Amino acid sequence: MSAPAAIKPSFLRDLFTGNINEALLLPYPAPLDVRDPDEARTVRRLVDALNEMVTSGLIDSRRFDEQEFIDEPVIQAFAACGLLAISIPKEYGGLGLSASAYARVFGAVAAIDASLGVLIGVHCGLGSKALVIAGTDAQKQRYLPMLARGETLAAYALTEPETGSDAQHIVSRAERSPDGTGWILNGRKHWIGNGQRAGVIATFAQTPIERNGEIVQRPTAFIIRPDMPGFRVDGTVRKLGIRGSTQAELVYENLFVPDDHVLGEVGKGFRVAVNALNGGRLSLASGCMQGSKRLLGEFARYAEARTQFGGPLASFEITQRKMATIASETYAAESMVGALAAAMDGDEVDVALEAACAKVFASDLVWRTADELVQLAGGRGFVKPWPYERYLRDARINRIFEGANEILRLFVGLNGIQGPAEELKEIAGALRNPIQNWVLVSSYAADRVKTALGKRDRFEAAWYAGFRKHVTYVEKHAAELAKATQDAITKHRKEILNRQLVVERLADMAMELYARTTTLARTQRLIDERGAAACTREIALTELFCLQSGRRFRAHHAELDGSVGATIDDLRRSVAAQVRTDGGYASVDALLEVVVPPLPAWSLVRQEQEKALRTP
Repeated sequence: MSAPAAIKPSFLRDLFTGNINEALLLPYPAPLDVRDPDEARTVRRLVDALNEMVTSGLIDSRRFDEQEFIDEPVIQAFAACGLLAISIPKEYGGLGLSASAYARVFGAVAAIDASLGVLIGVHCGLGSKALVIAGTDAQKQRYLPMLARGETLAAYALTEPETGSDAQHIVSRAERSPDGTGWILNGRKHWIGNGQRAGVIATFAQTPIERNGEIVQRPTAFIIRPDMPGFRVDGTVRKLGIRGSTQAELVYENLFVPDDHVLGEVGKGFRVAVNALNGGRLSLASGCMQGSKRLLGEFARYAEARTQFGGPLASFEITQRKMATIASETYAAESMVGALAAAMDGDEVDVALEAACAKVFASDLVWRTADELVQLAGGRGFVKPWPYERYLRDARINRIFEGANEILRLFVGLNGIQGPAEELKEIAGALRNPIQNWVLVSSYAADRVKTALGKRDRFEAAWYAGFRKHVTYVEKHAAELAKATQDAITKHRKEILNRQLVVERLADMAMELYARTTTLARTQRLIDERGAAACTREIALTELFCLQSGRRFRAHHAELDGSVGATIDDLRRSVAAQVRTDGGYASVDALLEVVVPPLPAWSLVRQEQEKALRTP
C-alpha cells in the first residue's frame, strides 16, 4: 500500500492557525522578464499582436456586443499568432507558457474585450488545460495539436441546471455500454462557453465505482466530440453581458464514449475539475485586475475632461477618494495575482485557497470599478453609444464565473478551519463538559495563546521602516484570526457547517490578510531593488491599502463577537424567515396598499426545471 501524498503547504491555510509562513511569501517573486526573458518576449509579442488587431479594427467590442458573436476572422487571427496555443505544451505544438505568462496574456485579452477573454479562458484555461492535466499521451497527441493550431475550439462542460458547477454532485450519468467498450452518457449541461462551435469538449458525469465493498457514484471526466451520436446543442443563451461570447446548452442522449476517451481515472473526475478551475481562477483574477487598470484609466481621463461646477470632476475630493481607492485595491489585486502565479509555477505549494481569494477579491473590484465609472459618467454612463454601460454589464459575470464568490468564501473558510478543528479533537471530550475539565481547557487555551504570540507567528524578515506598523498589524490580525477560528469551532462544533455567516467572516478576514501581506511583500521587493525614493507611488498605494484593509478586517472581526455577531445574525435569520413565510415583502405600505402582481421570472424557472426533468 503506497504512502499517502504529502500535504503541500499553504500560506493562507496557515494563517487560520496564526502561523505566518513567510518562506511561502518572501521574497516576493521577481517579474517574468527577470525569471524567464525568452518567455517575457513571447508575452510581449502576443500582446503586440493583440493591440494590432484593435488598431486595425479587427477587434471591435461594440460590434461583438451588438451582433452577439465573435467573428470567425478574429478567431483565425488568434490562432495565427498563437493565442489559442498558450496553455498547450510545446511538444504538442503549443507555446507552453507558465502560469505567470498565461495569466499576463489572458489579462491583456480580457482587459481589451471581456468576451474574447471568455473565449480564451474556456479554450486555453479549461478545455485544453483539462487535457494537459489528465490526458494520456495518445489523447494529447490526437487533440492538442489541432487545438493549438486553432483548427477547432475546446470547451469545458461541467455546469448543470440542477447543481451549477458543483462537480461532486452533478446529476449527469454514465453507465458501462452493453458491449463493455465504453460508456453511455445521459444528461444536460448549460452555460457552456464555446459549446456550440467546439470540436473537443471536456465533460463530467457520475459513474458507478466500488468503494469499501459498495457501489457508489463518483464523477468521471470524459472527452467528447459533437460528431458522437447522442450529442446535440439545445440552443444558446442571450445574456446581460459578455454578449460576444456564446454559451450553449448541451444534451447527452445515450451518448456513447469509448474507453479511450475517459479523461484521467474513472471516479477521479473531481480532481480534474478542481485542478483546471484553480488555473481558471488565477487567469480570471488576472483578467479582472487588468480590467480594473484599464477602467481606472478611463475614469481618470473622463474625470479630467468633464467640467462641472467650475472645475474638472477630478478636482473634487469625492472623485479623488474613488480614484485612490480603486488604484490601491488594483495594486493589491495585482500583488495577489503575481504571488499566486509564481506559486503555481513552482508547484510546491497548495494554492487552492489563494486562488479562490484572488478571484473573489479581483472580481469584486472590477465590478465596483465599472460601477464607479458609470456613476462618474452620469447619463452618458447609462446609454449607448458610450461604452460605460457595456463595461458594467461585462464586469458582472466575473463574480459568478469559476465558482460564485459566496461559495468561494465558504470554500476558503471551511478549508481554513480544518487544521484547527483537527487540533481541537484532542480536547473534544473536555469541551463537552468545560466546567469539570476547566484546568485542561484553560491550559490548552493558554498554550495556544503563547503559540500565537511566539516567534513563528512573527515575520523574521527586515522591512522598510514605514511598513513596520502595518507588518505589526498583520501579525496581530493573524493571531486574532486564529483565535476567532478556534472560538468558532469550540462554540459551534459540527454546526459550524451551517453557520455560514461565521465562516464567511473568517474567510473575509483571511482574504484581507492575504491581500495585505502580498502587497507589503511586493513593495518591499521594489524598495530593496530600487530604494524607497524611487518607490513613492508604490509605498503610498501600499499604505493606503493597508489602512483600508485593516478597517475592513476589524469590522469583520467585530461581527464575530458574541455581543454583536450573534445578535445581528439572529435578527437576520428571523427577518429572512419572515420573508420566506410571506413570499417576499409583506409589511404595511407607508403610502397606500395596492395589489402588485409578481414578476414573470418564476415561470421561467419552472420551465427550466421541467425541461431538465425531461432530459434522460
